[in-house]
Amino acid sequence: MKVKLAKTAGFCMGVRRAMNIVLDAANKKSGKIYTHGPLVHNPQAIEMLKQKGVEILGDKSVTNETVIVRAHGITPAERRKIKESGNLLCDATCPHVARAQAVIRRDIRKGYYAIIVGDKGHAEVNGLLGFTEGKGVVVEGVEDISALPDYDKACVIAQTTQERVIFNEVVEQLKTKIKDIKVYDTICDSTSMRQKEVSELAGEVDAVVIVGGKNSANTRRLYEISHATGVPSFHIEEEEELDGLGLEKYGNIGVMAGASTPNWVIDKVIYQIKHLLKKRKSKLGQLLENMGSYFVESSLYLSLGAVSMCYASLVFQGIQPSALILSIAFFYVFSTHVFNRYNERLKDEFSDPARNMLFKKYGKALIALAVVASFTSMYLSYLLGMIPFVFLLFSYFMGVLYTVRIIPEKLQPFIKYKRLKDVPGSKDIFIAIAWVWVLVLIPILQQHIYLSYKSVAIMGYVFLTVFIRSVVYDIVSIEGDRIVGRETIPILIGQKRTLAMLFVISIITASFILMSEAFDLIPSLGYYLILPPALMVLCLYFFHKKRIPASTMFEAIIDSNFVLAGLIAYLWLHV
Repeated sequence: MKVKLAKTAGFCMGVRRAMNIVLDAANKKSGKIYTHGPLVHNPQAIEMLKQKGVEILGDKSVTNETVIVRAHGITPAERRKIKESGNLLCDATCPHVARAQAVIRRDIRKGYYAIIVGDKGHAEVNGLLGFTEGKGVVVEGVEDISALPDYDKACVIAQTTQERVIFNEVVEQLKTKIKDIKVYDTICDSTSMRQKEVSELAGEVDAVVIVGGKNSANTRRLYEISHATGVPSFHIEEEEELDGLGLEKYGNIGVMAGASTPNWVIDKVIYQIKHLLKKRKSKLGQLLENMGSYFVESSLYLSLGAVSMCYASLVFQGIQPSALILSIAFFYVFSTHVFNRYNERLKDEFSDPARNMLFKKYGKALIALAVVASFTSMYLSYLLGMIPFVFLLFSYFMGVLYTVRIIPEKLQPFIKYKRLKDVPGSKDIFIAIAWVWVLVLIPILQQHIYLSYKSVAIMGYVFLTVFIRSVVYDIVSIEGDRIVGRETIPILIGQKRTLAMLFVISIITASFILMSEAFDLIPSLGYYLILPPALMVLCLYFFHKKRIPASTMFEAIIDSNFVLAGLIAYLWLHV
């Protein structure tokens, strides 16, 4: 029993680009923003944008506003009308659509007629027709060819989401009818790849669920292709529609999504399918799976990883590990991460359905446990001594200060960032510093060790390892962060550059440790501790290639690298 997500499922490049443009504009501008027609054919995405102050222009006209051209593009006449009304026009037309528009504009000026192979009335097709200057016609299939006039010369363009088989059939018939004909295959590769994959997916599973708007042409085609294979196929818009479909009787279920379907909608569907499939397991199996999910999503597993990392740092420095120090690490990390997760629960609604559901059910209980854990950690630090207690108290104080507005009200119009939390990438740095502060600095001060080479080396190692983990999750939750308006490193520089940055960091970390070990400045344990951060970056690479989906299991794999650090230290010490 498993759920297989298609690699091409979800936003295509053009839709993602348009969505990012709209969200960036909405996050930077107060007041309303308008899109020329629905940005995407997906009701959940449209509702989300509406909550952020983005409205659909429709038939009404506006002046001196921001109007965004959606991915489907618009006609030149509509573009002029928007600009003449004094509006700021922001163009989010898909580059593939823009190419088709340019082709039509060029050939029409050369005296060609334009034949567009696509769906009549579709927004993209209407936009393309606007570039034909009245010399264009739409053909939906070979059955429409007989009604065409006798053109001397014509160019043929495809709607970017057109099925290639239909396009090729139309082209072959047109070649027999028109002597001077130019053919432009403007079908987006993403569309053909998606259609090919859904056909292959149907042959590998017992049932296929197609996720996307019922008014989305490309999503409907995916359903038609899947249904034509004979495999039970279901087209849904959201996870609530899964109830009553009888998916429990199928062993393996494939999931494909249209080009206008957001990732958070796909994630919710997958989460619900897994929940339905879970009912097929024994009660013991369900209990164990629920316990494992709770252990990871509640940050308990991460806290155990903090204990392991603290243990590794103590062994690295030759300090005898104590239950008191390790307990402080556990309770501190648990409390701070639960508080952070609670504050980010709106983002988790769009990036982590499992954790979002956990906090909806047990949020108050988890906050109560976090409060108890924070006081417990402070009490234990007090038992260590006044210096550890003051340092831990300061760490909690910085956590509160991080979320508080520190810029005076008079200066707020002139300063972009009002809180430390607003500074891009600050969360990743502050979390890494906090871990170093509690897991490394407090223990060495309690032992009256003041910045030896080993201590500085392990501080750098812990900082970079935790930083890598934090940025990994920024990439995983990039869609949710952009929706809530939070600037992160992946949003600022892009996912590929972020992945390259983490790769470079891991190389620098490994090189530093190897050189230090070569000169006997650190114990040989450092040589083995290279593994955890390297594995994190490797996991991120597989996630980027869509070989590992974002899930509770993915989080468990990432956080297991902290546990691995402690295990390596234990084996190094005792074997």
